[in-house]
Amino acid sequence: MGYFLQLVLICTFAFPCSSTAEDASCSATEGGDCTANVFEDTDEQSAVAISLSLSRSLRSMPSFAAFIEQEGRTYAKGSTEYEMRRGVFEQRIHQIHKHNSIPHRRWNAGVNHMTDRTETELAKLRGLQVIKRDGGAKGIGRHSGQFLDQMDNAVLKEDKSWTHLEAVKARSDQSHCGSCWAVATATVLRANAEINGHSRTFSPQELVDCVPNPHHCGGEGGCKGSTVELALNWVMEQGLDTLEGTPYKAEDSTCKKSSPALISQNGVHDHLEDMIATGFHGAQSDSSAGLALGLRSWERLPENEYEPLMRAVAQVGPVAVSVAAHSWHSYSDGIFDDCNRDAVIDHAVTLVGYGKDKRSDDKYWIVKNSWGNHWGEEGNIRLFREEGKAHCGTDHQPEVGTGCDGGPSEVRVCGMCGILYDSVVPHFDKRV
Repeated sequence: MGYFLQLVLICTFAFPCSSTAEDASCSATEGGDCTANVFEDTDEQSAVAISLSLSRSLRSMPSFAAFIEQEGRTYAKGSTEYEMRRGVFEQRIHQIHKHNSIPHRRWNAGVNHMTDRTETELAKLRGLQVIKRDGGAKGIGRHSGQFLDQMDNAVLKEDKSWTHLEAVKARSDQSHCGSCWAVATATVLRANAEINGHSRTFSPQELVDCVPNPHHCGGEGGCKGSTVELALNWVMEQGLDTLEGTPYKAEDSTCKKSSPALISQNGVHDHLEDMIATGFHGAQSDSSAGLALGLRSWERLPENEYEPLMRAVAQVGPVAVSVAAHSWHSYSDGIFDDCNRDAVIDHAVTLVGYGKDKRSDDKYWIVKNSWGNHWGEEGNIRLFREEGKAHCGTDHQPEVGTGCDGGPSEVRVCGMCGILYDSVVPHFDKRV
């Protein structure tokens, strides 16, 4: 069966029945089978129309040869890797066409620099396993929080965007290293520093090299994953070099600082629990190096709470959030709404705003990713936003999501792609 004929069959028969006449392409019979209404009297004409539509769509997609030339791939034609990559690429093309054939969809899929990457490679790219609470009676504590305790009740604007900031416009590409946590930390620090008059960059590479992670919170450390909470604890006490001073290399290397461990091998359920608690986290002493950067404190917002996250973005600045990004790789544009309620949190990104689509009235979050500015909408993705504690489910995969050694088997996550679950914002002094 030829490539085009296979695609026609997939796009003709792969979609579920619609329950409304307005957008129905098929209707369910009593036995549960789908009978295509559009083929009742005009089977041949309709099949031709679908074929022509798919043919035009196919012509808009690059061939594998054009793709590898554009992306600078060096696969030797006829080699095992070449054939493997071509197979992955063609499978992704099928998936892209299948999605883009869905009527009234909120987002579009497209070809990008990850279209020939395997699922294993994409998983390494995400590189985050979130910190989860202990399964016993004792949960994560709560620090008194400056933002949480002094949050005003002013009515929030319908939309807020920090995409004009240099920190948000800057190119952000973690490459093949699972350093999303470090890139998100550096981005959220730079953005909030910029808002408060501090013009400097922050090095994700120094975080990759230096942040200790003895209890495997969020991964094994460095390019194998860590968390924004651990990174901000380290920055608060040790400071952080600029991007120019320690350029990003997308690999693990030796830390240039002699940084004392912030977490002992013992006592994970006391010191560590305190470090990741919901609420305000300040400097340990007046000599803490983060203070010299203008960093007054950082704050972990309440888990799965909608309003605190909205107010943080509207009244403070960009927020580092943890999300389930398993199905993001083919995102091109629009409002993404394809995460299941039982989302597996596996990626750290920066929330940079929210808004409402003028045509559809759909509400959305604006998220800056770390897969390059040529991905998505200039490096960003818009996620479908529901007000309140909505779209809740359970992260059931501890082998992917359990943060620290000995963590629980599941946690509750809310919001599209679990965006409400784990969110962190730094607080800078206003520079005068």
